[in-house]
Amino acid sequence: MPRKNNTPPHQKFKLNLSCGQKRPFATEKLAQAAAEHQMLVKPTLELSVYPCPICHKWHLTRRERVDQ
Repeated sequence: MPRKNNTPPHQKFKLNLSCGQKRPFATEKLAQAAAEHQMLVKPTLELSVYPCPICHKWHLTRRERVDQ
């Protein structure tokens, strides 16, 4: 009697880049405007922009501001 093949089907490899889940901005000016808008909406949020070496666009990064 032949054995049953219980191996799961093959899944294609998907490169999981960190910038794949972040919103890209075409220019630094657009990214900075979006960051300023979000900081007005939520005053405790501190955002900065950075160029992405992977997709060559601009992203936002956040840090919570600690008021002392």
